[in-house]
Amino acid sequence: MARAFHATTHGYRAELTTHERRLLSGLCADVIQLLEARAEEVAEASGEAPAEHAEHADLADPVFTHFRAELAGLGEGMDEGTGAPADEGPDIPAPGLDPPADGVLARLLPDAHEDGEEARQLRRLAEGSLRESKISDLRTARMLLESGTVRLKEEQAPAFGRALNDLRLTLSVRLGIEDDADARKVHQLAASGASRSTEAFMAEIYTFITWLQESLFSAMLDVLPDDEEQERGHAGR
Repeated sequence: MARAFHATTHGYRAELTTHERRLLSGLCADVIQLLEARAEEVAEASGEAPAEHAEHADLADPVFTHFRAELAGLGEGMDEGTGAPADEGPDIPAPGLDPPADGVLARLLPDAHEDGEEARQLRRLAEGSLRESKISDLRTARMLLESGTVRLKEEQAPAFGRALNDLRLTLSVRLGIEDDADARKVHQLAASGASRSTEAFMAEIYTFITWLQESLFSAMLDVLPDDEEQERGHAGR
């Protein structure tokens, strides 16, 4: 039986069964696969090689690809005598990046602007780094789930919490959760235990991950100094 996260001398600890750890690790792997498939889709659309085929992984990231292209062209179109930019007519903005069609990816990698074209331009610049950050968190979580006692150092806890949140977002899309009312229905379905359908099983996993994430965040908040302790600390300096 799982035991919630609690603070320890060196970080945080929770107890999970082998089945629970394998389930969470498998979900992490599934989301990683989704994000990597998105990276390949973006690379193919832009004519760039996927990250695993690039000489340097960071160069395959659309963000670094953009800036490398910009830097490579700094000396082009300059007047040889004065070094001033030659008149090449109006700048043509680079094409933006369309949002992913998959609902899970759209929630994991949301638009950063209400305006459609602005959102596409921002996505072109920032989606790659966000995607890689999420993959890194999920891989860290898989590593930490290898033992029955999940031990997190202080610096590992935020990454593990973010990974759990991405699992929740993934399941929330599959369960059709759009608002608090939908979330309550899912929790009721998980608590009823009446149906053994796929949806009921996903609801149970969603509820479990929510509980585990909340226990971690509560443990992290418990170790934060309150205002009075901070004031005493400043006064003693």
